[in-house]
Amino acid sequence: MNKNDLIARIAKETNLTQKRVGEILDAILNSIVEVVKEEGSITFTNFGKFEKRVRKERKGVNPKTGDLILIPPKEVFVFKPSKNIF
Repeated sequence: MNKNDLIARIAKETNLTQKRVGEILDAILNSIVEVVKEEGSITFTNFGKFEKRVRKERKGVNPKTGDLILIPPKEVFVFKPSKNIF
């Protein structure tokens, strides 16, 4: 399933237009991203938690040359589902 499939499914269930559902979905997703950027995490009870984590610096190997390289620390966006979701 992709975003357009989800929009069509929600539109059918709510009797809203696909355009309106798309606008609402975009607003929700953008809000989640902004909250995680600003506050570090957002939790939805019985669904899961979106959070920002920092991957530590680590060693890696350049696949072309085989040389060891240092991969710098990086912020990543993580979703941890609730135990109740499955």
